[in-house]
Amino acid sequence: MELSIVALMLVAIAAGTFEIGLAWSDAQLVTQAARSGARVAAQVGDDPNADQYILDAIEAALGDLAAEPVDVVIYNAEASDGTMHVSCDGAGHPGNNRCSVYDETHFTSFVQGNWSPASRDSTITTGAYIGIQVSVDRPLATNILGTGTMDITETAVMRIEVN
Repeated sequence: MELSIVALMLVAIAAGTFEIGLAWSDAQLVTQAARSGARVAAQVGDDPNADQYILDAIEAALGDLAAEPVDVVIYNAEASDGTMHVSCDGAGHPGNNRCSVYDETHFTSFVQGNWSPASRDSTITTGAYIGIQVSVDRPLATNILGTGTMDITETAVMRIEVN
């Protein structure tokens, strides 16, 4: 009797540890994707194809992550702490004049968002900061912690380099 109770608890602990390990690994991929996107954004600045390059870098960094949907917000990080403007939070494609919002369909079928790369400041005196937020809904593998998905959101902010 005691063995069945202890065995059940050990299986639950092992499954929970497995789920947390998978989520941590996926969070590292999402962090890397946000940083890769921000590095590309800083380098390409106001290039007309900047957002496509950024999405390509994010897609490459995510690799074969089995999480959908993937949402990407490219935003003007004008706030002193680099946070996204409230009008961009939860906005859908194409975004607004402060951000461009994309989802996983735009990785293969790109449509430019509202915050045009041409409006990004890459001058030496005022170089702006650009932020990249990547969000994924990761399905739970074991369902030991419940059913559904786990939201993983990471953000990276970098200064646009001078052209």
